[in-house]
Amino acid sequence: MSRILIIIAVLPALILLGFIYMRDRKEKPPVKLMVLLLALGAGTIIPAAIAEFIGQLIVAQTDTDHQTMLLVLCFLVIGIVEELGKYLVTVCTTWKNREFQHSYDGVIYMVCASLGFAILENILYVASGGIGTGILRAFTAIPLHCTVGVIMGALYAKGREAAYAGDRAGMIGFMAWAYIVPVFIHGLYDYLVMAASYGYISEAWVFLILGVMYVLSIFLIFYCSAHDRRIDGRPETADYGMYRMDFRRPGRGYYYPDQPDYRAGYPGYPGGDAYGQAGGYMQNTNYNPYNGGYTQGMNQYPGNGYAQEMNQYPGNGYAQGMNQYPQTGVNPYPQTGVNPYRQQENPGSQNYSQSYTSNGIGTDYGMTGYNGQGRK
Repeated sequence: MSRILIIIAVLPALILLGFIYMRDRKEKPPVKLMVLLLALGAGTIIPAAIAEFIGQLIVAQTDTDHQTMLLVLCFLVIGIVEELGKYLVTVCTTWKNREFQHSYDGVIYMVCASLGFAILENILYVASGGIGTGILRAFTAIPLHCTVGVIMGALYAKGREAAYAGDRAGMIGFMAWAYIVPVFIHGLYDYLVMAASYGYISEAWVFLILGVMYVLSIFLIFYCSAHDRRIDGRPETADYGMYRMDFRRPGRGYYYPDQPDYRAGYPGYPGGDAYGQAGGYMQNTNYNPYNGGYTQGMNQYPGNGYAQEMNQYPGNGYAQGMNQYPQTGVNPYPQTGVNPYRQQENPGSQNYSQSYTSNGIGTDYGMTGYNGQGRK
């Protein structure tokens, strides 16, 4: 099989999947999980082919006309078998997966499984039918699998949301419809195509179902994307703001909405103006680093705090510079000089302070010498 045929068989499905993926405006699913679902969806084609072969043998044994056999084959064999494989691999893989937290996630996951099946099926058809078959199926069979995947995913997400909420009846109902509706659409499409090929109906019915399928699929993609929400019972703030680290999922991006809804807070934490502000943790003077807060810079304290510069204390505090004491008279040491005992190194002049002790006669340690006379 040439590269051109492979590209024609694979590219339409990847384009549709990329479009649906980019419509996720909140948390995009991890690529690894999507690739896994594509592979599992493709793998279902083997049991589906075996089941369809057995089903055709059983239907062929019935004593019915050909048109009725087509109805049974399309609705009760092909539709049921192919959609069951996609349904089961997606549910088994994502139902308890921590990556399934939003309603639009269900759409993406089901579409991955559906298009995985469609890609491998398309490769087989294009390999035998050529470029013309690939181009035809790019506008018929591939959109069909995408449409049923979108419908199945939207209902699957509703069922998972009901399960999170403890609504068992709602869960069973949505999960049942998530399978029944795609089976009906798939069976109807196959029947119209086969019936038109045998001349039982007009080909106009095929174009009609294709048109409805396109419109329905596009509408559901935009609707589900616009109404994407958390379904696991946690608030939307679990995805963004200061709380997003608690619910971080590797390989996923986060959506920061323009509206200030995320400032409502999370249970156990203050909301409103307490957290989540644009200027840091708080918009008050307690924490803002440029408004009398803890630091003005690295290892520095505010102007009215402990230091003006690194390792220095404020002007009205302990020191003006490193290892110096203040100049104001709040200490028992001299106001001038660095050394509190000596002002000069020459022992002949003013070695000590003016009046360290007094004996009543004169200063013992005067200005000019040890006893005030310049001698010992």
